[in-house]
Amino acid sequence: MTSRVSLLSSTAIAAAALVFAGAPSSAASLDALEKRVKALEKSGAGKSVSRAKSTMKFKVSGQINRAIQIADNGLTSEVRHVTNTNSQNKLRFSGTGKLTDDLKIQAYAEIGNNDSGTSSQTIQSADVGGNTGFGSTRFMELRISSKSMGKLYLGHGGDATDGIIAGGNLSGLGVAMSGGADEDLHFGSESFVTTGGTVVGAVKSFNDEFDGTRQDRIRYDTPSFGGFKVIVSHANDDKVAVGLKYGGNFNGVKVKANFGLDQNEANADRNVTKGSLGVLLPMGLNFQFAAGEKDLDTSGRNDPTMKYYRVGYRFKNADMGETRIGVSLHDNDDQAANGDEYQSLNFAVVQVIEPLGAELYAGYSNLSLTRTATTNIEDIDVITVGLRVNF
Repeated sequence: MTSRVSLLSSTAIAAAALVFAGAPSSAASLDALEKRVKALEKSGAGKSVSRAKSTMKFKVSGQINRAIQIADNGLTSEVRHVTNTNSQNKLRFSGTGKLTDDLKIQAYAEIGNNDSGTSSQTIQSADVGGNTGFGSTRFMELRISSKSMGKLYLGHGGDATDGIIAGGNLSGLGVAMSGGADEDLHFGSESFVTTGGTVVGAVKSFNDEFDGTRQDRIRYDTPSFGGFKVIVSHANDDKVAVGLKYGGNFNGVKVKANFGLDQNEANADRNVTKGSLGVLLPMGLNFQFAAGEKDLDTSGRNDPTMKYYRVGYRFKNADMGETRIGVSLHDNDDQAANGDEYQSLNFAVVQVIEPLGAELYAGYSNLSLTRTATTNIEDIDVITVGLRVNF
């Protein structure tokens, strides 16, 4: 628009010069007139419309995370090539600008790709859930943040209890062992079977970390007061969530504690209470405990419960980057039906490759299920080896 206005203005100046000066008598006169018009354009003469310079900073980032799995349900096994659903392929776009020294606005979008995602694969049917592009919406929101007033989120993103369980994770093993109690992202659709081949049900039917989720909502985070922060959100279907987070450092000992409550009277899960605690010692030893309970308010049904334990160790490798190892135990009771007892035992190692901004990882999980009136349920074993590269 600015260039067009300048051109029209310059043309008008040239036309006026012709009218008042009369028709040019020679080529030299025309050359002189053209030089005069160009000089006026450079000086800004005739410019009536201008565009303010944008102060928004645009950034693109993302990651690719691919893995190879070996899965065994006790009767059959297979090797498959997958995307690690626990931290899938992502593209992120953000535009950030400052209104004042205290007030900042960010437009943030993140889309994901879960081509042959680990959470969708089964021995009976591999290559499930493939898609050819980045299509799933992870975040699509506006973020308004103030150092003195806190942070407001508008759009699709995490609710107030999203990350409450994972918030206690100080192991650095998230890419290989989830943030906490959500290892089924590596094998959620895999089915337990009996010795006779009868399908009992998918792992995700018996396992839940009770964490929050991403959805369309409005969310507010208070500023941090002495390490404490309160988070509240309201989502569609009148779902209300409240979270309380704490982070502190005591002589080199890092502590993170989180508590959350989801309330949704229209949902079968109704109220969900959950919390986590994580500790990282200066020498690299770390611990995590998480627990949760669902209030089903259903006659004859026990309220499902979850407990999660993790011990890890992280140390610096001078040539590559930090090395992280850990073991976790996850128990879920009464999730699908009264008397169900699900358990997963998990081992993981992550090697950070600092020169590439990458992580090489490996994990092993043993899954077991006990059900009332169902005997001889086979364990499931899953080995995952992968590489995540950030850009």
